[in-house]
Amino acid sequence: MLRKIRQRLTASLRSGDTPSWWMNRLMQEVIPFNRPHRIQMVKVAQEEVVVSLPLRRRNTNHLGTMHACALATAAEYASGLCVLATLDMSNHRLIMSDLQVHYPRRAESDCRVVAAWDDDSRQRALQELAQSGRHQFEMKSVVFDELGEVVAEALVTWHVKRLTSRGEHK
Repeated sequence: MLRKIRQRLTASLRSGDTPSWWMNRLMQEVIPFNRPHRIQMVKVAQEEVVVSLPLRRRNTNHLGTMHACALATAAEYASGLCVLATLDMSNHRLIMSDLQVHYPRRAESDCRVVAAWDDDSRQRALQELAQSGRHQFEMKSVVFDELGEVVAEALVTWHVKRLTSRGEHK
């Protein structure tokens, strides 16, 4: 049953359609750690993903601004969705191995996170996965406040491995 859910979610992610309520809800179940942040998918396409992060009590620090960890979580989430929109997540395992975040200014409002492939990186990743079944690469996510100012930039390192038919790593 989980395999069918993954396949349906992958098909929805890869379609480029505006994410629906059920897709956002399902992702909260698939990744329960992110549920309290109420991150919502705004746009999902193979080349770019946009998510929103609301300024709410659970996402704020003691100063009332967006907590650095909430910003980092949203940046990682957008980046991972961008990878999964390109790959069939029922056939691949995705592990983050490094996260570097730079915070140039405070976030005092809801935020929008954009993660995008450049065409060369995406083609290299697909080529390497087809040849060896595994690939390591970096993807950048940028977090904007409501004024369009950059409040965080994240560089996420991903390890992707193709799974065998029995769910084992190749």
